[in-house]
Amino acid sequence: MKKDFFDDYLDDDFDEEEDEELDEKKPPKPFTKGFLTALAVCMIAIGAAVWTTVSSVSSYLNPTVTIRESSDTDAEFIPSASSETDARVNATVSASKPQSGTDADKPVVFNCEPLKNKKVIEPYSEEPVYNATLGDYRAHTGIDYKAEVDDKVRAMGQGVVKDVYSDDLLGNVVVIEHSRDVDSYYCGLAKTALVQPGEVVNAGDFVGTVYAIPGEAAEEAHVHVAVKEKGQWVDPRKFMKQSREE
Repeated sequence: MKKDFFDDYLDDDFDEEEDEELDEKKPPKPFTKGFLTALAVCMIAIGAAVWTTVSSVSSYLNPTVTIRESSDTDAEFIPSASSETDARVNATVSASKPQSGTDADKPVVFNCEPLKNKKVIEPYSEEPVYNATLGDYRAHTGIDYKAEVDDKVRAMGQGVVKDVYSDDLLGNVVVIEHSRDVDSYYCGLAKTALVQPGEVVNAGDFVGTVYAIPGEAAEEAHVHVAVKEKGQWVDPRKFMKQSREE
């Protein structure tokens, strides 16, 4: 082997070993542009996911309440779940309030006679009495006050008009609720009542005018006044101030 060729061969081996050592000593190459771009896309995706999650949790914990002003289209409005909840809450609050015109904690006292004329032609009676109109004996569940047709009838105490209706035997009737347990009935009135259901009345307010009582037509003109306590007929004088003082 020629000396020049041998020297070149040794030089080549040395160069390869030197290159390997230099490669091991070289610092690692910095991140490429492609790698950095991919990393940026990943970070953006992670940030978007975190933002969506936080926004959803915030919306759940702090729901937005929209107050809708009333309009002519309210009849077509279909309540959402939140409006149904609001309705139940409002109903509960309303039910907890005492009804206007009544006081459940106060004893009921009637301090006004239903007519100026206090003459009683038929008192309250739990025992059967003869009814000339119907031709039989039955309990008389109210008090009949002598009157003239068109005489004005007054509320005996404070309360709320509970009902206005027509009955085959009692004629036109106005019912006043004085408490949860006590209602008064004014029977034999003209068809056009002077009050409407839901109206608050005070003792002495006019509720109607005398007309006729079909079930007691054989008697002279009068108004039939009755009282129910806890759904049972009772003597109206139980609640009359004058009767208590006697």
